[in-house]
Amino acid sequence: MERKVILMNRIPVDVPALGELHFVSSETRKDGEGKTVLRDGVPVQRVNVLIMPADGRPEVLPVDVTQIEPFRLGENARIRIAKLTAHPWKVNGRDGVSFAAESIDPLSGDAK
Repeated sequence: MERKVILMNRIPVDVPALGELHFVSSETRKDGEGKTVLRDGVPVQRVNVLIMPADGRPEVLPVDVTQIEPFRLGENARIRIAKLTAHPWKVNGRDGVSFAAESIDPLSGDAK
């Protein structure tokens, strides 16, 4: 069965408008066969980010970042995200939005 994937435009996200950002967890992404997902030969890390908007409910947002080493940040460390983009997608009649960033870094000495 052929899998039909349609990727639409990447949409820049206004990161400061999201509110405070905190690290929750991170893992190297795997495909359906258990192989590491690579982008330009580099592993993709899936980082779960807790978004705490000033006027809304907190929410966890999974963000993909291409980076060799997994993230080593303290739980609930405040972070900054560079060049966050939303990626609308459609696969076999299903659709959604995924997120990717150029980098994620601790705001202070929260790195482990």
